[in-house]
Amino acid sequence: MDEFKLSVSLLTPASDLVTGDPGGKFEAVFGRAGNDNIYAYDPYTSSNPQQNIDFLFGDIFDNSVEEYEIILNIQANQQGGNPLLILQRNIPSVGKDKFILGDINQPYYTDSSFLGLDKFAVLYDFDLTQDKIQLNGKAEDYRLVDVNGLKVEGIDQPFFGKAIFSVQQGTPDLVGYVIARPEVKLDLKDGYFQYVGEKPQTKPARKKIGQLGTTGIDRSLGAATDPSGNVYITGSTTGPLQGSNKGFADAWIAKLDNQGNQLWGKQIGSSGSETSYAVVTDKDGNVYVAGDTGGNLFSSKQSESQDAWVAKYDSNGTLKWAKQLGTNVTGGNANTAFGLQVDDKGSVYLSGLAIKENQRTDIFNFPVQDDSWVAKFDSNGNQQWFTQIGNFFFDESYDLAVDKDGNSYLTGWTQGLVKESDPSRQLLKYDAWLAKVDPSGQVDWIQQFGSKNEGLEFSWAVDTDSKGNIYTTGWTTGELGTKDNKSKKSDSYDIWFSKFSPDGTQLWTKQFGSKADDGTYLSDMEIDSQDNIFLIGYTNDKLGKGTKDEAYNAWVGKFDTEGNNKWIQQFGSKNKLDYATGVTTDNAGKLYVTGFTDGLLGSNSTGANGAGVDGWVAQFDANKGKLQKFIGNSKDLISISDPGPISTVDISNNFVTDEKLPNGDNLINPAQGISVSKSTLDYGDFISSLGSIFDRNVQNSFPTALTEAVNSGQIVI
Repeated sequence: MDEFKLSVSLLTPASDLVTGDPGGKFEAVFGRAGNDNIYAYDPYTSSNPQQNIDFLFGDIFDNSVEEYEIILNIQANQQGGNPLLILQRNIPSVGKDKFILGDINQPYYTDSSFLGLDKFAVLYDFDLTQDKIQLNGKAEDYRLVDVNGLKVEGIDQPFFGKAIFSVQQGTPDLVGYVIARPEVKLDLKDGYFQYVGEKPQTKPARKKIGQLGTTGIDRSLGAATDPSGNVYITGSTTGPLQGSNKGFADAWIAKLDNQGNQLWGKQIGSSGSETSYAVVTDKDGNVYVAGDTGGNLFSSKQSESQDAWVAKYDSNGTLKWAKQLGTNVTGGNANTAFGLQVDDKGSVYLSGLAIKENQRTDIFNFPVQDDSWVAKFDSNGNQQWFTQIGNFFFDESYDLAVDKDGNSYLTGWTQGLVKESDPSRQLLKYDAWLAKVDPSGQVDWIQQFGSKNEGLEFSWAVDTDSKGNIYTTGWTTGELGTKDNKSKKSDSYDIWFSKFSPDGTQLWTKQFGSKADDGTYLSDMEIDSQDNIFLIGYTNDKLGKGTKDEAYNAWVGKFDTEGNNKWIQQFGSKNKLDYATGVTTDNAGKLYVTGFTDGLLGSNSTGANGAGVDGWVAQFDANKGKLQKFIGNSKDLISISDPGPISTVDISNNFVTDEKLPNGDNLINPAQGISVSKSTLDYGDFISSLGSIFDRNVQNSFPTALTEAVNSGQIVI
């Protein structure tokens, strides 16, 4: 079997919306830990007649040495590795994942080839006790076929599993292949198969919320207001959301007035894939957006994989200038901008991460690593300075704040900026970090912090108050205690947020959450002119007076500068995924929250009908937390509880900061403890025979063996 590169989508060890590369012919998608919703297939751009084979890993990657061994065997098939080693291992599930193989409009992975072998998903680690498979239609629209003992030349391990064929088109069409031992029994009428589209929801859950989308994957990821009270939202789309689709995925920005009426929208794209993660405005009403691109967006591409970019528009949506940053600036092969700010002088600050070749595998036995960076531009887009923060591990930055004196603050997660994170863990090593960079671009200080029991800490957002104090927030799996050393057992993920003085001293750290999964994803925080703090996130339980929904609701909460909660408002559609990703306030007491949903959360403004993933934006009373009318005037489909306060736990003494490098071993070897010598995984590309094994155009492959078995009558559909 020939080896070639597969594109890779690798998400966080929390509960993520996992999307793939719409242009990827063969792609490996890793949800990792957490309860992930996996949308690897795009229902809009994937309609063209090309191959689309996705390899879906709900949990398996780096939760244990045993998991990582399976990944390395998949990668090293030609060197004696077994790509089906999972059939010989008992790997416990670490999350309740949902594999999306269809939406309310259509089944996914259908094509016109014999048996539909040009497009299908391979589900590597489906667990019928925890995971779900979503299909369009009803059980009678599918056939579940045992594929046991199928031999493919060049692979010693026979194939075992269940093939899911759609028969809606009249002839059997393979949409999914579940790798499973022969003793595993699946039934299309059991609860782990979920069917949508027979009775689609026609009324939105929240008429007051605006929802915008296409039949593709549309995410709203950032929000800002201008001095006139207008609202800007930004994100990514694989459809024609704010204009024609220019490639696989495009960035977009939309301007709305404070009544929810769209004033203008822009779709920003190339022949590659683009995402916009952040949006800010200046005192003159100009608007700035930033993200990443895989194409020639504003200039020729500067990197092998993707560039970061930032663009300035006037209040009418006219482009003033744009910059595309790649290897020439960051030294990285793949670059992304997540953080964006502008000061009163119109200077622009941009931050992100750069993935690059690891030059010190003697310290970190991995072919790649990444660093964080921050850059400053003048009001005309001329670069003033560029500063990189990192070492030979993974050090990633996801947000940026700038104080009134021009100091910038970056935050994210690290395997070890000032010490090795979680040294007792062999693979998963996550500490949060916060860094201060002075107005000239010099690093003033770096704080790395985490829980004493070495849980995972991930920081998503940072902001400053009027006195120059810094606040940062994220999620934790740590079992954190109080100042009285009373243990607070966390059943799953919790939210934390910390306050630091301008010199980097931790003033306090607070933690809150339900008994289930509470987190943040591509998230944000906002501190208004009165120093009120607004946090956002998701939960699959009950926060405050909210109603439990295992499919995840969004929430927004208000806190004071001592970390006391004033109220928290939980909201969402029923049994659908609703995440909050952006938050902003205006000068008139209004609070805006934006995010994405795979249901019909709000009123339709652009053709959204709850298929795929859509963006949304909501308006609240910033003082009381009440949902306000932003679009539409009908009654909600389901009620929403009044906002209410929740308790927070002070865990300052158990959040360890200012950690120094240990005197002993500071090496990280992800493959340590794996008996077979294998190469290691590249986060950007996955070199494997997996594509050849499942390519019907290869003579000795799973599709050709399956075709022969069907034609000979060995397998009956």
